[in-house]
Amino acid sequence: MEKIKKYFINKIVVWTFIFILICLFYFIPTNNNFDIEIANDTKEYTSNVVYLLDNDNYVSKVVTYFDSENIIDEIKSKINVLINGDSSLKSFYSLIPKGTILKNVKVDKDTVYLDFNKELLNVNEYIEESMIEAIVWTVTEINGINNVYISVDSETLKELPNSHQELPVPLTRNYGINKKYDIKNFNDLDKTIIYFSKSDGENNYYVPVTKISNMNSEKIDIIIEELKSSINAQDNLNGFIPNNLELVSSEIDNNKMNLVFNNYIFNDSSKKVILEEVKYLLSESVFANYDIDEVIFSTESDKNITRVVKK
Repeated sequence: MEKIKKYFINKIVVWTFIFILICLFYFIPTNNNFDIEIANDTKEYTSNVVYLLDNDNYVSKVVTYFDSENIIDEIKSKINVLINGDSSLKSFYSLIPKGTILKNVKVDKDTVYLDFNKELLNVNEYIEESMIEAIVWTVTEINGINNVYISVDSETLKELPNSHQELPVPLTRNYGINKKYDIKNFNDLDKTIIYFSKSDGENNYYVPVTKISNMNSEKIDIIIEELKSSINAQDNLNGFIPNNLELVSSEIDNNKMNLVFNNYIFNDSSKKVILEEVKYLLSESVFANYDIDEVIFSTESDKNITRVVKK
């Protein structure tokens, strides 16, 4: 009799509990429109230029994105890409050995001091010069920075780790990049920087080349001849300059260079349109070799067709 009593009491408790649950569902209002707070990444990532190695072993000017609050953070982020690469830049390779640590960064006016650990010295002998080029050109992309000192455990790096080729101190863009030699002797050497265009199949990017020669020509003449050279085209470097283009005259006045061409400067002569790549490659090459702020494109019959201002 006692067991039967407990059985009925348990049944009553269970059904009472179920009844309460049903009441909660029916009589307590619910709202399906929940206010969900979503955490958004509100940081603004800015574009930054770094120099990485492409599939043809050119140190190439490419764009990456990261957040930096000051110049020290910017330099650290740039060097980090040179060490670890960038997953968004699949066709390019970092040049500084993995495991390298940037121990210290100091900025003094237009000069940057970079101190690395000894892992930097383990760079492959075939890319050691390219590594130095990439570091110097990456850091000097920052406006106002002209000089770079590289040290390893506080000792200034005065030579390449493998070939022991002497390095200038400080390092500047005059060190060159993707160097090409056309020399008969080592007297009166001249350096001219020419920008070329390349493609990785998805995006276009740019490759600066330092031509070292004994040529006693104006740099603008060297630039134009190199950009329309079929030899560079064979090296997968595109200049977009037609072979029949001629520079009629060039003049520098008030920090501006006025370039006067024949009509082959036009991509479409009927509309008098200059290809964007032509404007970019010519103007960037001029800015790299001349201390000017603006390049003006003209022909003998059409003045001031377009102009490019140095950024």
